[in-house]
Amino acid sequence: MRDRDVESLDQELQNLKREIFPYAKPEDWEVKARDIRRGEKLFKGKNWEERKSAFQQISDLIVRLQIPLFTVQINKQHLPEFIETDTDLYRLAFTALLDLLQDELAARSELGILILDARSDLHSSVQDRRLIDAFLDWKSNKVRQKIQCHFVSVPLFGFSAFYPGLQLADFISYITDFAINERRRHPRHDSIINQCYFKIKRLLSCRMIPIAS
Repeated sequence: MRDRDVESLDQELQNLKREIFPYAKPEDWEVKARDIRRGEKLFKGKNWEERKSAFQQISDLIVRLQIPLFTVQINKQHLPEFIETDTDLYRLAFTALLDLLQDELAARSELGILILDARSDLHSSVQDRRLIDAFLDWKSNKVRQKIQCHFVSVPLFGFSAFYPGLQLADFISYITDFAINERRRHPRHDSIINQCYFKIKRLLSCRMIPIAS
């Protein structure tokens, strides 16, 4: 999203979190669709109707703010032969996401910064380092093709508890995956998550792997 919209997103989500849990500080809990659906953490004390309302409110916020959304969907049954491990798969998905974002920035003639949810802890930074390596390989490939990279730096890492955008990214990823892949196994939750998915679908740019012929 554009830099001028970040502050608005932050304030709007903080206000919504206060509305959902008036007794909790917004920074003390994260918007996670999995917790809402399963009734976990703070949502443990809320019934299904209240949790459905939270789904709707968060989806309505995304639509109201007109946030452009980008996802990568992978069909694990038809992967290229060179994808042998989960690390290979993660790298493939991340590279596809970089291509999507690069295309969007190029179409706008803009530069961007990519902020990712940190996976490192005090003992290891292996997962985050893999993403940096994947990004640098992707960028080197663009340089060899004489294509301008529209990212101003390597990805930055932050903890989602402090970045509303990362929390909404997690929410969007979950309901998109659930609506497409999980709904038949969870009919009780099918309707509301489908409603949320179709609300945001028009804002969504999705790349499928493998690409459908």
